[in-house]
Amino acid sequence: MTDGIMLMAYGTPPGIDGVEEYYTNILRGKKPPPEQLKRLIERYRAIGGRSPLLEVTFSQAKKLQRMMSETGKAAEVFVGMKYSRPYILDSLKSAADAGIERLACVPVAPFYSKISAESYFGMVDAAAASIGWKPEIFKVNSWSAEPGLIKAWQNEISKLGIDDSYMLLFTAHSMPVTPEDDLAVYTDQILEACAKVQAQFGNSWTLCFQSAADMPGRWIGPSAEQKVAELAESGIKNLAIIPIGFVTDNLETMYDAGIVLGSLCKSKGINFKVSKMPNDSDEIVKALFEASSRALGY
Repeated sequence: MTDGIMLMAYGTPPGIDGVEEYYTNILRGKKPPPEQLKRLIERYRAIGGRSPLLEVTFSQAKKLQRMMSETGKAAEVFVGMKYSRPYILDSLKSAADAGIERLACVPVAPFYSKISAESYFGMVDAAAASIGWKPEIFKVNSWSAEPGLIKAWQNEISKLGIDDSYMLLFTAHSMPVTPEDDLAVYTDQILEACAKVQAQFGNSWTLCFQSAADMPGRWIGPSAEQKVAELAESGIKNLAIIPIGFVTDNLETMYDAGIVLGSLCKSKGINFKVSKMPNDSDEIVKALFEASSRALGY
């Protein structure tokens, strides 16, 4: 087997005791300020001490491996994390040891932004160079147009049991706006996906951005908090929160969308429901399968 696929995600600490190491990795070896570390630990405690991102990503990989095998495509699937184990470097070492000669690298986040893509693929290139490995690498910048992604979200919204009085509040991860990237591609891809998902239901909908980092500079908006406040002021009484910018349960979906936005809705007198994430659903695995297969030329 000479072909491989690496599913890549941001990472997550294995528990409260691992939060400091995880945060230090994000800061590229710099120890986090005590107050910031304390706030992050409190956020993880609020969701039970850890997120299931790693387990879900491995489940996605296992199901993708099975789908590859069942369709006669000889590609071995690996998992690599940016800031927690198994690190991208370690997974590339495993791929090299397995004799992989062609590797499709697929961020589990489906939407393209320059800063995110450069971060993931820059790590891949640097890690491969550090071990002297020179496979043919195929970089999947986006898989937002895959029908499986749209169907997965339609399925999750259907499970909410909402009527047409509910507005769909789609959320995606905020990103820093830079001279190199005004995020037009990112927002266009998300808006297109929202419109496709909403078409099955006909509910009114809007898009906002969540989880902006506490850093200087302009981040894409409107923020989720700002949008909820505006909707409350306009008389909206029922909201369905749909974190479409993500696929897998993580701190941002469980805490920022589920707890923070939920509390804000309550304080504004808004009835709300939060969609579950599609995680390792058959539709998501199918979307990853199609994107990976296309990258490898199957």
